[in-house]
Amino acid sequence: MQVSVTGRHYEITPALRTYLDARMGRLQRFAESITSAHVTLAAEKHRHRVELVLRADGKEFARKEVAEDMYSALDRVADKLEKQLRRNKRRRVAARRGGPSARTNGVALSGTLRVLRAGTVGRGPEAHDVVHAGDYPIEPMTVDEAILRLEQAGENFVVFSNRTTDLIHIVYKQTDGNYGVLNLHATH
Repeated sequence: MQVSVTGRHYEITPALRTYLDARMGRLQRFAESITSAHVTLAAEKHRHRVELVLRADGKEFARKEVAEDMYSALDRVADKLEKQLRRNKRRRVAARRGGPSARTNGVALSGTLRVLRAGTVGRGPEAHDVVHAGDYPIEPMTVDEAILRLEQAGENFVVFSNRTTDLIHIVYKQTDGNYGVLNLHATH
């Protein structure tokens, strides 16, 4: 891993650099390949600020922290990045294992699709003729993966749980060839 350190109005001592390298080593447990890290240390009056940007697993992770001394600020930013990297690793491992379907409180989400006969729409819920009905799992994926599945399956739409936000979305193809994404939010 390549670590670059910049000090703004702050001298980077050998002890601080050793401490920083030790904290960065701990972060490597949670990311398969940290390609680079850039740390900016700044001192302004009685505040010490640390900005840390990691590039790992094809993503960029960034955090900032301010504290009374540089070591505390470094600890805080490293702890926050550790939590973020742990969360990312759990998602990666779940996806590699075939990934559980989207879950709410441990219960897998699924949906029921009912296709109604056009002539029965507007006559009340009891008068609907169901032409086709089926259950389907709501799988975690990205918008790009959903569009790819939409194209491959030849479907009109795909319902999915966004892997990064856990929100439910519907992606569909518009008549002009573009894609639409509906974000579903439950309101109380």
